[in-house]
Amino acid sequence: MTFTTTALVDNRVLVQGTDFLGVDGKTVLDSSQWLEVNKATHFKEATSEFDAAVKEFFAPLTEASEKLEAIQKGDAPDPVTFVVLDEETKGVAAKPAHLVKLTKDSIILRLLEQGQSDRLAWVNDELEIIAAPNQAPLGLTPSVDEVTTS
Repeated sequence: MTFTTTALVDNRVLVQGTDFLGVDGKTVLDSSQWLEVNKATHFKEATSEFDAAVKEFFAPLTEASEKLEAIQKGDAPDPVTFVVLDEETKGVAAKPAHLVKLTKDSIILRLLEQGQSDRLAWVNDELEIIAAPNQAPLGLTPSVDEVTTS
């Protein structure tokens, strides 16, 4: 099972190779959606790295500010005079899941990217996706909690 991908103009990809049955083939897929999904994923990763760098950069100022604030508040009560049963928790706004329903072309590109070409088979010069072994019976669809996104 070997597949190669070659980027083409206009967000298309040439996929060619041999499936697990030994059948050779090639096809052109639309990679628009998969490129957007990868772009969003990379943006989230870069944003997290940026936020961590900003936090680290400003750490000395934040620490100095907290010391100044503590001095302005005055002496803290003697810890022996109280017991904390529950720490304070600050509210966090709920954020709904963002689920992207992938097109057939995007699913194929995802499988190739993740090294799961054993789930692909050539049928009449077209790549088809083999169902997962633990897939729900026909007519049953997984809940949002059961679906993983990239």
